[in-house]
Amino acid sequence: MLDSAADLRSHERECAIRYENIEKQLNDGTAKFNKLENMMLGLYGLIISGGLAIFGVVATLAIKLS
Repeated sequence: MLDSAADLRSHERECAIRYENIEKQLNDGTAKFNKLENMMLGLYGLIISGGLAIFGVVATLAIKLS
């Protein structure tokens, strides 16, 4: 009976360590996704700004040529 109790305590310690590592990996993944999301939002702004700039140049040329 003592061996079973000791085995159970050992198993619980190992599981606690595993769950801590799993939670750490999940938190690291969340941080990476947040960074990626911010990069994508910045890229969207750049694409929209570039499109507006090109539209402005085309409109200016169209006005000058007409």
